[in-house]
Amino acid sequence: MSRISNPKQFQKVIGEESMIKTTYKRVLPALKGRDDLYVSVNKDFVKKTLRELPGLKKENLIIETDTRNTGPAMCLEVCFLERRCQKEDIVASLPSDDYISDDVAFRRLLSVSEEFLKENPEYILTPAIRPDYPDTGYSYFKAGSKLCENGEETIYTVAKVVEKPNQDYCQEIIDSGVYYCHTGMYIWQLKNIVSLFRKKRPKMYKICQMVAALIAEKNDLAAAQELYGKLEKMTIESAITQKCDHIAMSVSNKIGWSDLGKWHIIKRIVGNGGNLTKGEVISIDSENNLVYSTNKKKIVAVNDVKNLVIVDTKDALFISSLENSHEAKKVVEHLKAKNKNEYL
Repeated sequence: MSRISNPKQFQKVIGEESMIKTTYKRVLPALKGRDDLYVSVNKDFVKKTLRELPGLKKENLIIETDTRNTGPAMCLEVCFLERRCQKEDIVASLPSDDYISDDVAFRRLLSVSEEFLKENPEYILTPAIRPDYPDTGYSYFKAGSKLCENGEETIYTVAKVVEKPNQDYCQEIIDSGVYYCHTGMYIWQLKNIVSLFRKKRPKMYKICQMVAALIAEKNDLAAAQELYGKLEKMTIESAITQKCDHIAMSVSNKIGWSDLGKWHIIKRIVGNGGNLTKGEVISIDSENNLVYSTNKKKIVAVNDVKNLVIVDTKDALFISSLENSHEAKKVVEHLKAKNKNEYL
């Protein structure tokens, strides 16, 4: 469903609003005002973002001219915010396409994290959740010493990181009760993260500073793209967090977080054990399927099938087992290899 021309965050995956609008509304009450909210966006979706979030000022867009993964993306965020914010400010870098079941609990976790970082600015915090089922597509953090406890929210040091374990080991670490699922969110003091990029990724930091200046001062996207495109693609973990001594996780069991990048997770959240359908769908003697259709002039009929994901759009049909539906990325790679870019 997520396409290059229409990414997941602009779609109504769950509920009646796009994921980016849902995230915007969730975070806004935690801030002093709209001017404290910034959105990092690809240059091709500037107008679409402003239409989707009419309360957002264009100067609060952090424009990425290329896709270089989370390391350069977050470095660019930092360099942009360095021009606009106070060095002691606490910054939360949050994906726009996560599912959170309890917005109030999430804002409370952000608040506890902020207060902790005001007293302990040397730390990088990453919100984490206790998993209730094994998923080999995630990374897991082992809880170390307890740094802070405030009701439902607790902050631990990260004693160990397990990257995408196999099914058996994943079940084992979940059963241990001391591992938490990494959400991909990060919270840090601006001064601290600037210092870390300067020391650990000086080339990346320098280029991102120049890119931020080109966009903010001259709106020169062409020159910015040429510079930014020189950066190596890498995750924020490879760039910074794996090299830091002060990594901690802020934990709440109330926020109900899920990454909606996988169809089986959407089925788990929205479904009730039966079929989950959207669009013109007929289901006969079929169980535990997710059927999603965007074509109002076509009926999708399923008969005597179980545990499938079927996604029917204007120009593409995707069918997979529910269990392995996250492997849709293999289809993407196949299309790229065949130069079928019109379907991406």
